[in-house]
Amino acid sequence: MLLLFNGKRIKEKDLEDETPRFCLKIDGKLHEQERDVAKFWNNNSIRIALYGIENQTKPDSDMPLRICSYDGAAYKEQLLNDERKERYPVVTLVLYFGSKHWNKPKTLYERLIISEELKPFVSDHKANIFEISFLSNEQVNLFKSDFKIVADYFVQLRTKKDYVPPNHVIKHVTEVLRLLRILTGDERFTPDTKLFATKGKPVTMCEVLDRIENRGIEKGKVLTLAELVKKGLLTIQQAAKEMNVTVAKFKALTKEISSNRLCEEK
Repeated sequence: MLLLFNGKRIKEKDLEDETPRFCLKIDGKLHEQERDVAKFWNNNSIRIALYGIENQTKPDSDMPLRICSYDGAAYKEQLLNDERKERYPVVTLVLYFGSKHWNKPKTLYERLIISEELKPFVSDHKANIFEISFLSNEQVNLFKSDFKIVADYFVQLRTKKDYVPPNHVIKHVTEVLRLLRILTGDERFTPDTKLFATKGKPVTMCEVLDRIENRGIEKGKVLTLAELVKKGLLTIQQAAKEMNVTVAKFKALTKEISSNRLCEEK
């Protein structure tokens, strides 16, 4: 929530997970919609707000309408909750990771075809767009969570067209890699439990990328050796020795890598 309050932090213990799914009844049918992230902000027993976060890699002209839908469903939930009499605001943040500025409507007024006569009677609704790739280094350094690494990644790609990993320790390696894979579409970031098992030791992004690179080299070597075995230019025993593994392990590696390649092609 640093983006909202100019560097002020909300304590993690004050945030409570909310189910990001909502159901709407339209024309007698139930339709489900889902936020990317939803969190309640509580202060002791008092609910201060509901935060919704949407991750975008491309600008969306209908984002103001989508946010209206999400927020409206959250307010409807409050109306249906008879146990809680206090009403709290719903805040939706759009984290945009594109390398070019957001160039689509940010408000309902910008998206709708609306006459000047009607405007006074139509409530405008804005999308809170935060362009992560355009954050300053000072803003990135305000983050103390793993999101600092994600933000820095996209800022560097935009400004330098390259990425030099920082020495920051990652607390949640799997979650960071999963988010990067979703946002970039780069399958190299697919989490690998065995590869990133840290046994309680701190790990930096530099170390993570080294392991990813080594994994890629190892896969390439296995496939090359397997092809030589297939052509009869090498025995499987020789191939396994080259990889410093047993024959059974070499066969398992070949099968695993080949299966993953088939899945990626599909």
